[in-house]
Amino acid sequence: MTTETNFRDTDLEKGPTRPSFEEAVDITSHDRSPPSVTRLVHSVSVDGEYVHLGDCIYRKSELANAFAGELNPGIHQKRPSNLANPVPLGLASFSYCCLVLSLLNAQVRGVTNAKVIISASLFFGGCIELFAGLLCYPIGNTYAMTVFGSFGGFWISYGCILTDQFGIVSSYEDDPQMLANALGFFLTGWTVFTFLMLMCTLKSTWGLFLLLFFLDLTFLMLTIGTFIGNENVSIAGGYFGILSSMCGFYSLYSGVADPTNSYFPVRSYFMPNAPTV
Repeated sequence: MTTETNFRDTDLEKGPTRPSFEEAVDITSHDRSPPSVTRLVHSVSVDGEYVHLGDCIYRKSELANAFAGELNPGIHQKRPSNLANPVPLGLASFSYCCLVLSLLNAQVRGVTNAKVIISASLFFGGCIELFAGLLCYPIGNTYAMTVFGSFGGFWISYGCILTDQFGIVSSYEDDPQMLANALGFFLTGWTVFTFLMLMCTLKSTWGLFLLLFFLDLTFLMLTIGTFIGNENVSIAGGYFGILSSMCGFYSLYSGVADPTNSYFPVRSYFMPNAPTV
């Protein structure tokens, strides 16, 4: 098998289809005409945010973006430089609401009335997270758009269930078991959706993977607890939700903190076979 690879057939943005850096990669001229002369890259090194390919220097973001700050398990097109990254905003709104609701579900300090979450659920977790998801569209981040847009809808719909003016809970007051079954169906759908999104993080970062892993366990415990009417199972779901929110806060911080704005930046830890530079 030859070690020479035509650069025009090698797209570093495609992730798994690109050759490894142990293989030689041809570098051609920048014009669109077929290359007449090629030279092999015999040395590759990483220096902070820069990657050295022979005598050429690139930013990591120019080659690949696969870290928790982008919330994208795969390598995707680099966003335009004049657009801010909306992903930390989505992580902030999700992590905050998940933490508060999970503390309520876990009945920490004896609090069992969850009505306090309505305002945050409708506005911060709902509208702001949905807005963050829509802002992921122009930067080409399909995964973040799907996750944030969907969970923004979850928070809005959950807030509507708790709001008395919608009359959802009161319509079941004559049959509490039917209410439990209906809420169980509601949570089952989110358990399935979260599991599918979890399967898309197996080559991402540990922070993002654990966020969705604990979140799926949260939905699963809440679903079972709602169906069988077991308060202890629902409380366990609350504690899993707290762990999920902690992972979300970690991913949020790792996506915005760097040596230019903080003395305490943290790094994102990649999972095995994650497509990184």
